[in-house]
Amino acid sequence: MPPVDVRDAPRWEASFVAVSAIVGEPAAAVASALGDAGVANAAHLVRALEAPSREARARALARAVSDVVLAIDAMRYA
Repeated sequence: MPPVDVRDAPRWEASFVAVSAIVGEPAAAVASALGDAGVANAAHLVRALEAPSREARARALARAVSDVVLAIDAMRYA
């Protein structure tokens, strides 16, 4: 497997929001943990998770989690 270029990896803030949503953390707690700059870096996902449509929220979360899984899968272990 080729080495991972970190420029291709998702921003950690979006990954943090996605995994936090999966485990049921309240959005306010996630935002507080990230701070304003962190929320800004994950704004696309934060907005998507606030969508009124359950399907839109599920799709956004699935995309974000799949990015996390792909990044983990692409890692080289020493």
